[in-house]
Amino acid sequence: TMVLSGALCFMKDSALKVLYLHDNQLLARGLHAGKVIEGEEISVVPNRTLDARLSPVILGVQGGSQCLSCGTEKEPTLKLEPVDTMELYIGAKESKSFTFYQWDMGLTSSFESAAHPGWFLCMVPEADQPIRLNQQSEDSAWGAPTCDATITDFYFQQCD
Repeated sequence: TMVLSGALCFMKDSALKVLYLHDNQLLARGLHAGKVIEGEEISVVPNRTLDARLSPVILGVQGGSQCLSCGTEKEPTLKLEPVDTMELYIGAKESKSFTFYQWDMGLTSSFESAAHPGWFLCMVPEADQPIRLNQQSEDSAWGAPTCDATITDFYFQQCD
């Protein structure tokens, strides 16, 4: 259980919108009419089969009973699948479709799909939109998303 110590947290994008679950999708919204919305607890578990230097993590919701997945198609689609984070952690499979490389940007982190290099978790500035994947072009400056309207930096805040 040492792995999971401090692994439960709330995830906010760099515009400080909180992720929450609605209709089996992770959406993000900021302060709503002055009320703080209850964020979804995100469980973060390392993927032990991939190179630890790349900080491979599996992101789960609902107490780890569902995981964020990029799917198995050529073009990645972000969705929640009913797979247990701990089963993926214990298992010997690479589970790349469920894995993101966590790029540490100092205070924030960016998350690159392990199965689809160059695709990052991102949010749009508008409220109540789902978290999605955004492809970073080869020629853009490193760390700069292709489209200014997307946010690829996320904060983690420990759950109490």
